[in-house]
Amino acid sequence: MSRRLCAFLLILCPGCVTHTHAMRFNGVPGLRGEPVEYQSTTAYSFNALFVFSLWGHTDLESVVDDFTAEAGARGATRVHVTETSRSVYWYILPPLSFFFHPVAATVKGTVEGTSSE
Repeated sequence: MSRRLCAFLLILCPGCVTHTHAMRFNGVPGLRGEPVEYQSTTAYSFNALFVFSLWGHTDLESVVDDFTAEAGARGATRVHVTETSRSVYWYILPPLSFFFHPVAATVKGTVEGTSSE
């Protein structure tokens, strides 16, 4: 799917948060000898003028909070954030999207001690 189509679809689901988990590490433990999984949390919002959040929240603090809440709900004992990103899709419907635009923010990292394998 093209980036423009994905960005346009973001208009339909602001305020959503999605989580993905990779748990297959072929029996290789993490640095502390515990099972690990790789978690990715993505939040979507609809912003105005690149600063004001109209619907949903994609600031770093909110997305990290969603990341750790999901890890805690799965019984994690430790998390390690390895990557963060934020994409503003200002180019999907110019000139309207210069003023109102969808935003996606992602936090990725390893999670230790979850009960699911």
